[in-house]
Amino acid sequence: MRIIRNDRRIRVSSFIGRYATLTGLLALLAGLIISFVKPDWLTPMLMSVTLGLILSITGGFFADRYASPLAHHEALSKALKGLDDHYVLVQYTLPAPHVLVEPGGCTAFVVKAQGGQVTCDKDGRWKHRQRGKFFRQFAGQEGLGFPHLDAEVQARKLERWLERHLPDAEIPVRAAIVFVNPNLTLEADNSPVPAFYDKKVKAWLRGPGKLKPLPDAVYRQLAEAVGGT
Repeated sequence: MRIIRNDRRIRVSSFIGRYATLTGLLALLAGLIISFVKPDWLTPMLMSVTLGLILSITGGFFADRYASPLAHHEALSKALKGLDDHYVLVQYTLPAPHVLVEPGGCTAFVVKAQGGQVTCDKDGRWKHRQRGKFFRQFAGQEGLGFPHLDAEVQARKLERWLERHLPDAEIPVRAAIVFVNPNLTLEADNSPVPAFYDKKVKAWLRGPGKLKPLPDAVYRQLAEAVGGT
């Protein structure tokens, strides 16, 4: 499998994740010190605490996606490792953040790094249970939300991009969700969009989820459009 990435975006976002969190903690510490040393300085204390909270949450969000051991771009590439060179993983260069270009079309992936227990009931409602969930989200971990809706939105964005860049080609586009946290119990058979735990997605791509191959000329056009050749 070949990988195309926007390395500059990843570097900048990783930097924000690391240093915004540190700066936020320092601002919170400064607010705490002011509250003890100069309790009458209410405005500076509130400003420092507010700034610290904003920076900490922002930094935690970016760190979770770009700089943690489960950084989305790295975790997804590991889950797909072993696919041959007819597959191209394109990250942060297309309207959808993670796109797998396949011999038969494209899959827009949504990556989730939550741990604990994730379930999707028959009505398509998602539930996430995890120890310390409130504090993790307070520190910047994104909520689970409705990942199938996120995935469908990313697929539609990709479809519109392909329609503009390859107006004469019919490229199948679909969505999928990949959970990458090793400390996760996943029950998502009822998900409206295919959802998998880590490397199980690769078996799906090679088996029941394998798309009918595109004509060679169309596949080459697709690969050229995304920068894969």
